[in-house]
Amino acid sequence: MSDQPHRAPHSEDTPGELLASVAALRQRTRAARQAYWFPLLLFGLLMTTAAPLYVESVESPALRSTSDNPALSGLGGDFLERSAALGWYWLAALVGGYLLSLWWYRWHGKRVGVQTPARAYVVAGVVGTLVGIVLPIALRFLLFNTGTPVSNATSWLVSPLLGIANRGMIPHLVIAVGLVVLARLERSPGLGALAAGYAAAVLLVTIYFHATDFEPGDLNRFSFMTGALLPAPILLIGGTVALLATSKGSKRSA
Repeated sequence: MSDQPHRAPHSEDTPGELLASVAALRQRTRAARQAYWFPLLLFGLLMTTAAPLYVESVESPALRSTSDNPALSGLGGDFLERSAALGWYWLAALVGGYLLSLWWYRWHGKRVGVQTPARAYVVAGVVGTLVGIVLPIALRFLLFNTGTPVSNATSWLVSPLLGIANRGMIPHLVIAVGLVVLARLERSPGLGALAAGYAAAVLLVTIYFHATDFEPGDLNRFSFMTGALLPAPILLIGGTVALLATSKGSKRSA
């Protein structure tokens, strides 16, 4: 027998090289479990599919509020002609979209062997949807049914949020909240930046409608649809780029 001690594989590696190997392995594992292109494309397509419901049937509609407050108007918007249809559409689209995303992450995790814990993302989306249904009711109460000091003190926040709800943009906020949570779960700076850009687009649309002093005839039948569709390309383009990057990474590791 040899008197030389048995040397373990890679025992000649320095501590720095070992740390670099661990970091590289961790990075490859994180890249393998990231699959956020699917919810990005899914919600971008759902947003695009909803576009016809934002189109008004008259040529120059004035801002109007329905007298009967249709069901789910918190998701459908009181100013829109098809508020009830939009409310039911977004209820099904949001809940169904988040549940489908959960299934996708579980399927993807089984396929690659490592899974992003997406349950918190789904919980945030479903809870956000429920909050979106009741939020406009609470906002109207604060604005119209409280004393003047309370109403004046909260108007800076209530009025913009109520404007978002009245134009059927609450579902966009629910999607934005879900993306922020998902970016944290995925530990993805890229997704975090995309979520911030998407939220900024929703905010810019809100500021435009809120700051512009519209008169009857200023809005055309496509005004609300244009505002609702402006954030959609961010999801579609971001999802496409993420899908292409994932496909390239898969081919490289194959």
